[in-house]
Amino acid sequence: MDTTTPILIAKFRVAHSAGLQALHDSTKQALRVRFLQSARIALQTLYGANAPIVQKYTNAIKNLRGTTQNDIAGLFVEFEHFFNWLEVISGQETINPRSRPSPPPAGRSIFIIHGHDEVNTLRLSHLLQNHFSLNPVLMKSKPGMSRALLEKFEEVAATCSMAFALITPDDHITNHKTSYFQARPNVIFEVGWFVGRLGIPRVCLLLKDGTTVHSDIDGISRIHFRENVEEKVIDIQKELDAVGLLDK
Repeated sequence: MDTTTPILIAKFRVAHSAGLQALHDSTKQALRVRFLQSARIALQTLYGANAPIVQKYTNAIKNLRGTTQNDIAGLFVEFEHFFNWLEVISGQETINPRSRPSPPPAGRSIFIIHGHDEVNTLRLSHLLQNHFSLNPVLMKSKPGMSRALLEKFEEVAATCSMAFALITPDDHITNHKTSYFQARPNVIFEVGWFVGRLGIPRVCLLLKDGTTVHSDIDGISRIHFRENVEEKVIDIQKELDAVGLLDK
Protein backbone atom coordinates (compact mmCIF):
# COMPACT_ATOMS: atom_id res chain seq x y z
CA MET A 1 0.00 0.00 0.00
CA ASP A 2 1.21 3.49 -0.81
CA THR A 3 1.20 5.19 2.58
CA THR A 4 1.30 8.70 1.11
CA THR A 5 -1.90 8.49 -0.92
CA PRO A 6 -4.45 11.32 -0.77
CA ILE A 7 -6.90 8.91 0.88
CA LEU A 8 -4.58 8.41 3.84
CA ILE A 9 -3.92 12.14 4.11
CA ALA A 10 -7.68 12.71 4.11
CA LYS A 11 -8.10 10.28 7.03
CA PHE A 12 -5.49 12.14 9.03
CA ARG A 13 -7.14 15.47 8.29
CA VAL A 14 -10.52 14.19 9.44
CA ALA A 15 -8.98 12.95 12.70
CA HIS A 16 -7.08 16.19 13.21
CA SER A 17 -10.26 18.22 12.78
CA ALA A 18 -12.04 15.93 15.26
CA GLY A 19 -9.21 16.45 17.74
CA LEU A 20 -9.49 20.22 17.52
CA GLN A 21 -13.21 19.97 18.22
CA ALA A 22 -12.61 17.67 21.19
CA LEU A 23 -10.14 20.12 22.70
CA HIS A 24 -12.39 23.11 22.05
CA ASP A 25 -15.44 21.59 23.77
CA SER A 26 -14.19 19.18 26.39
CA THR A 27 -17.64 18.72 27.93
CA LYS A 28 -18.89 16.50 25.08
CA GLN A 29 -17.72 12.92 25.40
CA ALA A 30 -18.91 12.17 21.86
CA LEU A 31 -16.25 14.52 20.48
CA ARG A 32 -13.53 12.68 22.40
CA VAL A 33 -14.75 9.35 21.02
CA ARG A 34 -14.86 10.70 17.48
CA PHE A 35 -11.27 11.94 17.71
CA LEU A 36 -9.91 8.76 19.28
CA GLN A 37 -11.67 6.50 16.78
CA SER A 38 -10.73 8.52 13.71
CA ALA A 39 -7.12 8.87 14.90
CA ARG A 40 -6.90 5.12 15.51
CA ILE A 41 -8.25 4.39 12.00
CA ALA A 42 -5.77 6.76 10.39
CA LEU A 43 -2.80 5.38 12.33
CA GLN A 44 -3.92 1.80 11.77
CA THR A 45 -4.01 2.41 8.02
CA LEU A 46 -0.45 3.66 8.21
CA TYR A 47 1.12 1.23 10.70
CA GLY A 48 -1.22 -1.74 11.08
CA ALA A 49 -3.56 -2.80 13.86
CA ASN A 50 -0.85 -4.19 16.16
CA ALA A 51 1.38 -1.12 16.21
CA PRO A 52 1.99 0.26 19.74
CA ILE A 53 0.80 3.73 18.74
CA VAL A 54 -2.48 2.26 17.49
CA GLN A 55 -2.91 0.27 20.69
CA LYS A 56 -2.50 3.46 22.70
CA TYR A 57 -5.60 4.94 21.07
CA THR A 58 -7.45 1.64 21.33
CA ASN A 59 -6.80 1.55 25.08
CA ALA A 60 -7.93 5.17 25.46
CA ILE A 61 -11.25 4.25 23.84
CA LYS A 62 -11.68 1.18 26.04
CA ASN A 63 -10.92 3.22 29.17
CA LEU A 64 -12.83 6.30 28.09
CA ARG A 65 -14.19 7.06 31.55
CA GLY A 66 -10.68 7.15 32.93
CA THR A 67 -9.31 9.23 30.05
CA THR A 68 -8.95 12.85 31.16
CA GLN A 69 -8.86 15.98 29.03
CA ASN A 70 -5.18 16.12 29.83
CA ASP A 71 -4.79 12.67 28.26
CA ILE A 72 -6.75 13.77 25.18
CA ALA A 73 -4.52 16.82 24.77
CA GLY A 74 -1.40 14.64 24.95
CA LEU A 75 -2.78 12.16 22.42
CA PHE A 76 -3.73 15.00 20.10
CA VAL A 77 -0.24 16.53 20.20
CA GLU A 78 1.28 13.10 19.51
CA PHE A 79 -1.13 12.48 16.64
CA GLU A 80 -0.37 15.89 15.16
CA HIS A 81 3.34 15.06 15.04
CA PHE A 82 2.55 12.00 12.90
CA PHE A 83 0.22 14.07 10.73
CA ASN A 84 2.82 16.78 10.09
CA TRP A 85 5.48 14.18 9.31
CA LEU A 86 3.12 12.45 6.86
CA GLU A 87 2.32 15.70 5.07
CA VAL A 88 6.01 16.53 4.69
CA ILE A 89 7.06 13.17 3.22
CA SER A 90 4.02 13.05 0.95
CA GLY A 91 4.65 16.52 -0.45
CA GLN A 92 1.20 17.68 0.68
CA GLU A 93 2.29 19.92 3.52
CA THR A 94 -0.03 22.91 3.95
CA ILE A 95 1.22 26.31 2.80
CA ASN A 96 0.69 27.72 6.29
CA PRO A 97 1.65 24.95 8.74
CA ARG A 98 -0.29 24.83 12.00
CA SER A 99 1.41 25.85 15.17
CA ARG A 100 1.99 22.87 17.43
CA PRO A 101 1.58 23.25 21.19
CA SER A 102 3.99 21.38 23.42
CA PRO A 103 2.72 18.59 25.67
CA PRO A 104 1.74 20.18 28.99
CA PRO A 105 4.22 19.57 31.80
CA ALA A 106 3.23 17.26 34.61
CA GLY A 107 2.30 18.78 37.92
CA ARG A 108 -0.22 21.21 39.36
CA SER A 109 1.39 24.57 38.69
CA ILE A 110 -0.93 27.25 37.29
CA PHE A 111 0.48 30.50 35.95
CA ILE A 112 -1.41 33.69 36.83
CA ILE A 113 -1.06 36.39 34.19
CA HIS A 114 -1.94 39.76 35.69
CA GLY A 115 -1.66 43.50 35.40
CA HIS A 116 -2.22 46.13 38.08
CA ASP A 117 -5.18 44.54 39.89
CA GLU A 118 -3.20 43.17 42.81
CA VAL A 119 -6.28 42.47 44.93
CA ASN A 120 -7.85 40.08 42.44
CA THR A 121 -4.46 38.59 41.66
CA LEU A 122 -4.11 37.70 45.33
CA ARG A 123 -7.69 36.41 45.47
CA LEU A 124 -7.12 34.14 42.48
CA SER A 125 -3.86 32.86 43.92
CA HIS A 126 -5.51 31.99 47.24
CA LEU A 127 -8.45 30.37 45.46
CA LEU A 128 -6.24 28.10 43.35
CA GLN A 129 -4.07 27.15 46.31
CA ASN A 130 -6.59 26.81 49.12
CA HIS A 131 -9.73 25.69 47.32
CA PHE A 132 -8.28 23.52 44.53
CA SER A 133 -4.93 22.50 46.12
CA LEU A 134 -3.01 23.76 43.08
CA ASN A 135 0.26 25.65 42.89
CA PRO A 136 -0.30 29.23 41.67
CA VAL A 137 2.75 30.81 40.04
CA LEU A 138 3.26 34.57 39.82
CA MET A 139 6.27 36.28 38.32
CA LYS A 140 6.64 38.78 41.14
CA SER A 141 6.93 35.97 43.70
CA LYS A 142 9.99 34.47 42.03
CA PRO A 143 13.63 35.43 42.66
CA GLY A 144 16.04 36.54 39.97
CA MET A 145 14.78 39.97 38.96
CA SER A 146 18.27 40.85 37.72
CA ARG A 147 17.89 38.45 34.79
CA ALA A 148 16.31 39.50 31.52
CA LEU A 149 12.57 39.64 32.07
CA LEU A 150 11.69 37.50 29.05
CA GLU A 151 14.27 34.86 30.01
CA LYS A 152 12.87 34.70 33.53
CA PHE A 153 9.27 34.55 32.29
CA GLU A 154 9.94 31.65 29.92
CA GLU A 155 11.82 29.69 32.56
CA VAL A 156 9.00 30.03 35.08
CA ALA A 157 6.11 29.68 32.61
CA ALA A 158 7.53 26.49 31.10
CA THR A 159 6.82 24.66 34.37
CA CYS A 160 3.09 25.44 34.29
CA SER A 161 0.36 23.24 32.81
CA MET A 162 -2.29 25.97 32.50
CA ALA A 163 -2.64 29.76 32.66
CA PHE A 164 -5.35 32.08 33.93
CA ALA A 165 -5.13 35.67 32.68
CA LEU A 166 -6.71 38.51 34.63
CA ILE A 167 -7.90 40.92 31.95
CA THR A 168 -8.47 44.13 33.91
CA PRO A 169 -8.95 47.80 32.88
CA ASP A 170 -5.42 49.00 33.53
CA ASP A 171 -4.67 51.21 30.50
CA HIS A 172 -6.89 54.09 29.38
CA ILE A 173 -6.78 54.29 25.58
CA THR A 174 -8.05 57.05 23.29
CA ASN A 175 -8.30 56.06 19.65
CA HIS A 176 -10.03 58.24 17.04
CA LYS A 177 -11.97 60.09 19.76
CA THR A 178 -13.09 56.76 21.27
CA SER A 179 -12.00 56.04 24.83
CA TYR A 180 -11.81 52.62 26.43
CA PHE A 181 -9.85 50.59 28.97
CA GLN A 182 -7.75 47.54 28.18
CA ALA A 183 -5.28 45.18 29.82
CA ARG A 184 -1.56 45.88 30.03
CA PRO A 185 0.52 44.87 26.95
CA ASN A 186 2.48 42.32 28.97
CA VAL A 187 -0.79 40.51 29.78
CA ILE A 188 -1.68 40.11 26.10
CA PHE A 189 1.87 39.01 25.26
CA GLU A 190 1.84 36.36 27.98
CA VAL A 191 -1.59 35.10 26.89
CA GLY A 192 -0.23 34.64 23.36
CA TRP A 193 2.85 32.84 24.69
CA PHE A 194 0.75 30.34 26.61
CA VAL A 195 -1.63 29.75 23.69
CA GLY A 196 1.37 28.91 21.52
CA ARG A 197 2.98 26.80 24.23
CA LEU A 198 0.00 24.85 25.60
CA GLY A 199 -2.83 25.46 23.14
CA ILE A 200 -6.11 27.32 23.50
CA PRO A 201 -7.82 24.83 25.88
CA ARG A 202 -5.22 25.49 28.61
CA VAL A 203 -5.59 29.26 28.69
CA CYS A 204 -8.56 31.02 30.30
CA LEU A 205 -9.32 34.73 30.45
CA LEU A 206 -10.85 36.19 33.61
CA LEU A 207 -12.40 39.32 32.16
CA LYS A 208 -13.33 42.15 34.51
CA ASP A 209 -16.32 44.29 33.54
CA GLY A 210 -15.33 47.48 31.77
CA THR A 211 -12.33 46.01 29.96
CA THR A 212 -12.10 45.91 26.17
CA VAL A 213 -10.68 42.64 24.86
CA HIS A 214 -8.08 42.72 22.09
CA SER A 215 -9.41 41.10 18.93
CA ASP A 216 -6.20 39.06 18.70
CA ILE A 217 -7.30 36.91 21.64
CA ASP A 218 -10.89 36.31 20.57
CA GLY A 219 -11.76 32.62 20.71
CA ILE A 220 -10.02 31.93 24.01
CA SER A 221 -12.28 30.73 26.82
CA ARG A 222 -13.32 33.60 29.05
CA ILE A 223 -15.06 34.09 32.37
CA HIS A 224 -16.65 37.49 33.09
CA PHE A 225 -16.64 38.92 36.59
CA ARG A 226 -17.67 42.22 38.15
CA GLU A 227 -15.43 43.12 41.06
CA ASN A 228 -14.30 39.94 42.80
CA VAL A 229 -12.85 37.03 40.82
CA GLU A 230 -13.88 34.66 43.62
CA GLU A 231 -17.49 35.11 42.44
CA LYS A 232 -16.66 32.72 39.60
CA VAL A 233 -15.30 29.77 41.56
CA ILE A 234 -17.68 27.32 39.83
CA ASP A 235 -16.69 28.52 36.36
CA ILE A 236 -13.01 28.32 37.28
CA GLN A 237 -13.57 24.79 38.55
CA LYS A 238 -15.10 23.82 35.20
CA GLU A 239 -12.04 25.11 33.32
CA LEU A 240 -9.68 23.17 35.58
CA ASP A 241 -11.77 20.03 35.32
CA ALA A 242 -11.91 20.31 31.51
CA VAL A 243 -8.14 19.84 31.22
CA GLY A 244 -7.94 17.13 33.87
CA LEU A 245 -6.23 19.12 36.61
CA LEU A 246 -8.82 18.11 39.20
CA ASP A 247 -8.45 14.41 38.38
CA LYS A 248 -5.00 14.20 39.96
